[in-house]
Amino acid sequence: MTKLLPPDTSLKALAKLAGPIWIANIAIVGSGTIDTIMAGHLGKEHLAAIALGIATTISVLMGLVGVLMGLSPIAGHHFGARKFRAIGEELNQSFWLSLVLMAVGVPLLLNTDFWIELGGAKGEVAEMAAEFIRWTAFALPASLLGRCFIALNAAVSRPRITMWVSLGMLALKAPLNAVFMYGWLGFPAMGGGGAGISFFVLSWLSLFAFLAIWKFDKFYRPMHVEKFVGPRWELLKNHLHVGVPMGLSTFFEVSSFTLMAIFISRLGEETVSAHQIVANLTSMLYMVPLSLGIASSVLISQSLGARWPAVAEFILRRTLKISIVIAAVLATLLYIFKGNVIALYTSDAGVAATAAALVAFGCTYHVFDAMQAVSSFALRGYRVTRAPMFIYGIMLWGVGIGIGYQLAFGAEWAGGPYGAFGFWGATAVGLILTGLSLLAMALWVGRQRSRDEHHSPEEVERVIREARA
Repeated sequence: MTKLLPPDTSLKALAKLAGPIWIANIAIVGSGTIDTIMAGHLGKEHLAAIALGIATTISVLMGLVGVLMGLSPIAGHHFGARKFRAIGEELNQSFWLSLVLMAVGVPLLLNTDFWIELGGAKGEVAEMAAEFIRWTAFALPASLLGRCFIALNAAVSRPRITMWVSLGMLALKAPLNAVFMYGWLGFPAMGGGGAGISFFVLSWLSLFAFLAIWKFDKFYRPMHVEKFVGPRWELLKNHLHVGVPMGLSTFFEVSSFTLMAIFISRLGEETVSAHQIVANLTSMLYMVPLSLGIASSVLISQSLGARWPAVAEFILRRTLKISIVIAAVLATLLYIFKGNVIALYTSDAGVAATAAALVAFGCTYHVFDAMQAVSSFALRGYRVTRAPMFIYGIMLWGVGIGIGYQLAFGAEWAGGPYGAFGFWGATAVGLILTGLSLLAMALWVGRQRSRDEHHSPEEVERVIREARA
């Protein structure tokens, strides 16, 4: 029987972990919100360019980032087992993996003609979107390396580091946007394209901040390795085994919205502008279950590293209940106050009316989106990543994008085409099916792993009773 203790699984501990993750995620999404609002008040052409630029960048970035996030359950397991030096060794390998991913991502983003043609953008919108994408390509190396530290900070229960860095970057976002978008301080006014330059500057600043904290913060000193080592296949293989399915799952999930934005660009500036507003709003709501999911993944991996699988199952079930209740409340509030919220983004009556109609889809699927977020991250804590990848691919691409495309641009047999509403309706169905599937899988995996519990029922009950206190 191991003498290692499980992590603190009380509500206070969950909140202490999920809270900073939520604030950090809100800060990251808030950057896109600032882009959307500032571009929206310049005009729908600028907002359309921002929508296409952000959709393209996220499509490439998040799939690659997902591979690197495989570090989190690996490092969390080491942290639970008190193998601190192994965490630094794993971080080294994540850096090497980042170099490979850069070689894939940077050329993809620099091929701006492909993305502009895919979105069907023309004229000024195409020029601003291309400028935005080019600058985010130059930011990609910093974004990938920075994500290694974000994954590690969560794994070792230090999400406050990520929170403070993200808040610092958010504070700089609007002023930098004003410099490059509006032409402050004598710079040329670049409109929507200028937001890409601020993304570039902030990505590199955040990386330098993470590096300095890793080097000088005493908390991380036991994790430092004596020297930077080359690639080690036995460690990289483990990263790829966990990270590649995570990356593909993230890509399927994120690109189901970003590709939708790119295709909706063909429907005109008003429609894609409305889509961008609703996508940003639903992303803000999603940050709550996402943060709870990441926190559950960390606590589950730490519990398994300390050999307390029954405690891991308790964390899973508790987090699911909390996230579903919060999601139901937030979706209801958004639907009730949708008009007031949308007015913050645009003064264009046509854009606002379309956005208000699309919000209903987001409110409908949000509870199921919360289910899939917590379930998928919990499964990552259990290192179960391959089956969720197939579920995401089938439901979000097959149903969301595949059927959505048909409903948006065809489906005359069903009274179509339905434009943006066809995409959002199919995506809602895909997310509902994804949420139910991953919920069932997570509960089954948790129950199966609990059968390997080596502690007595009395010991497990004592730990859970303390967590409920």
